[in-house]
Amino acid sequence: MSSIAQQFYCEMALHLSLLRPMRPTREMQSGTAGHEAVAALGVPMTHEESIEQAIAEREKPLCIYEFRIGWEHGAVPILGFVDEAWFRGGSVEMVAERKFSRSLGIYEPYHVQAGLYCLGLGEMGFDTSHAQYCITVFRRKCHDCDMLGSGDCPLQTGGTPSYECGRGAGISACYPFDSEKTVSSLEWALGYWTYDREPVATPGPRKCQSCRWKAYCDYSVAKDA
Repeated sequence: MSSIAQQFYCEMALHLSLLRPMRPTREMQSGTAGHEAVAALGVPMTHEESIEQAIAEREKPLCIYEFRIGWEHGAVPILGFVDEAWFRGGSVEMVAERKFSRSLGIYEPYHVQAGLYCLGLGEMGFDTSHAQYCITVFRRKCHDCDMLGSGDCPLQTGGTPSYECGRGAGISACYPFDSEKTVSSLEWALGYWTYDREPVATPGPRKCQSCRWKAYCDYSVAKDA
């Protein structure tokens, strides 16, 4: 599902990454470590136990980390893990998506990925009619912060739209889930995977500057940089 979101950053970069795989960068590894630090706050459960807890009636919503989802759209299987989802009686109240980045901004790929999580949960039978998703972007150096690992960072509790400390910084915002828009984005993206169209390059030259595949891309404006 993250691959689909990446198509909205630069589909050509995704295409080249599949043709010419590269090792994860240190920045990518730090992002993975940050996700694992937050997920460690939860209690280990099987997928079956997670679903049982998600549909149970309760007064307050229950948070489940790394919730596995999967469904088919037009005979194409879509698979992924939700960073964090809050359930109550079979309804999805909120989905949380976390990013670790040099840039503290909330961009289209983040919306696409979080929206797909909500869509997938709905396809699995959960009620998403009133669901919202929250996107939190941390500085990369936050990945091994003690406050993140303990759940004490103000950005994790939802009490502030932005936070900065001596270690790092971040921003957070919540949005209503738009099923129609998400389905439209998904159907455009699947055109690449079903070979109905060629990959599309980004129109943004700044993305080319930092792309690891610019030397192999016929569309890059930074090939000789």
